[in-house]
Amino acid sequence: MKTSLTKKYYVPGLISAILIPLVFWYYGNRKLNEPIPNVMDLGIPAKYNPNDPMSQRTTLESFRNWDYKKIIVKPNEAKKNSKYYVSELKKLQQENKKETGIEFILNDNNSYGNFASILNDFHIAKT
Repeated sequence: MKTSLTKKYYVPGLISAILIPLVFWYYGNRKLNEPIPNVMDLGIPAKYNPNDPMSQRTTLESFRNWDYKKIIVKPNEAKKNSKYYVSELKKLQQENKKETGIEFILNDNNSYGNFASILNDFHIAKT
């Protein structure tokens, strides 16, 4: 009895072994390149230490005696007042006075959305 050795190819298995990793690589690579929208870096300097000379150069102490216009941000109304905040920031830029600024006052009742809205207003006003 003579047996012939024939090669049998499993086509659906070969397709899935080659095609599926390529599809995951192509579409998965796009997902990794998207920006992460839930991360905010503020870059606030460290706490002031009078004995550390490096701390004296990188703190906000020199801004403490400036003339600030105080704006109290009411809870859940920062987005509604966004145009007002942007106009105040642009007006401050137009005046171009030394040692002046705007102080946005937030309290415990304000949400993360209020804070993010104010940061977006800074971006819109190009400060």
